[in-house]
Amino acid sequence: MKKIIIITSFLFTSAIIMAQVNFGIKAGLNTFDVKEEVFKSNLDDFTLAVKEAQYGFHAGIFLRAKLGPIQLQPEVIFNSDNVDYTFDQGGLGQSIVNQKYRAIDIPVLVGTKIGPIRLLAGPVGHYHLESISSLEEQVQTSTFSDELTLGLQVGAGFDIKKLTFDFRFETNQSKLGESLSIGGQEIAFSQNRNRLIASIGYKF
Repeated sequence: MKKIIIITSFLFTSAIIMAQVNFGIKAGLNTFDVKEEVFKSNLDDFTLAVKEAQYGFHAGIFLRAKLGPIQLQPEVIFNSDNVDYTFDQGGLGQSIVNQKYRAIDIPVLVGTKIGPIRLLAGPVGHYHLESISSLEEQVQTSTFSDELTLGLQVGAGFDIKKLTFDFRFETNQSKLGESLSIGGQEIAFSQNRNRLIASIGYKF
């Protein structure tokens, strides 16, 4: 976590020194881009299936530095996502498991402006804070194998005076459900935790 703070502070300071800078706050909605997938236990005593992604939220701060035609936009964002799974225990019936994922996200985006549209892309680091299940007795939350994971964001946005709007797609190296375990068996869905993100911000 200290490394993340140091890197972020360096980026923010560099942007302020080198360029015309806007500081702002932002918030919005996000959801995982998930497909139906079923996980079966080794002994077939339960199945866990991806049901649907619910909407999560995010909020944080950003800097937008203009270096000629290039824009640099680092951000620090608190993010919360959640997904519903169908948990089938055979003769014991079926339940819906809601799994929450909470993290500090640090995107560092570079882009340009074409007419009124801003185009941005860049890496994003996720520092995972916690994962919470609604069925804690049956479904345990495992420790994340890597507290810091990386992804990539691409997107577009536009501004209306002090308001700024962004729409992004995010692809990640971490897997959906990797923090879940049932009866000591780790859940390994094949699909990545890719997300769709929409936000509104205010520039000071």
